[in-house]
Amino acid sequence: MSIIKLFSVSLIFLISFGSMAQNEVIIIDRKNYKKDRNRDIRLNDNTQIVKFAPINLLAGEINFGYERQLSQKSSLDFEIGPTLSNLRTGFNNHFIDPFQPVTVAKSALGFLIGASFRYYPLDETEALNRFYVSPVLKYKLMNSRFEDVSGFVDGTRRGSFSRLNFYFNFGYQFWLSKSFSLDVFGGFGLGFHSEIAYTANHIFTGDDWLSSWEERTHSQGVLVGNVGLKLGIGSK
Repeated sequence: MSIIKLFSVSLIFLISFGSMAQNEVIIIDRKNYKKDRNRDIRLNDNTQIVKFAPINLLAGEINFGYERQLSQKSSLDFEIGPTLSNLRTGFNNHFIDPFQPVTVAKSALGFLIGASFRYYPLDETEALNRFYVSPVLKYKLMNSRFEDVSGFVDGTRRGSFSRLNFYFNFGYQFWLSKSFSLDVFGGFGLGFHSEIAYTANHIFTGDDWLSSWEERTHSQGVLVGNVGLKLGIGSK
């Protein structure tokens, strides 16, 4: 009988000890486990970038940019430059009608200016590096000179096409080397476009021909898209 009691006490002691050891292991594991680990921030070698947008030349823009880091996660980006309207390749051939004027829009200088705030949300990197989101405000003015190449209407008239656009861009900035960056982006938004153009008229009034310039104006709000890339050189 005493042997049975001794065996029972020993069994209870072993079960209690095993339970305590198991609980102790669980406590140690929870103490050492961290769900949110602190990650090292990848610091940049540069705090500012001078940029150029080569593809924008196809749209008549000579677009220069500058981005400056404001904080660990934000920066300001600016763009400015001249514009050149009515770009054409090859020779300009116009059919001259002996009875009607032929109006041609020729190239003239304008300008563009824009500004944006950039936020870089990724935990592993600071501003000027990798993915960003950015609201953008940009104004672009394209000027033109209208001329009657048939000679019915004398002089020229100055027209214009202006765009005030607000975009919300998503972009990614790569560092191809320590000081050379590639910035690619795309977005969408709203814009207000306004145009002033001219047409040369040659009208027979019954007694004589009357030649004059007719002004045409147009403005509207539009949905706009935005894609592009910029090459940059960074520095401290």
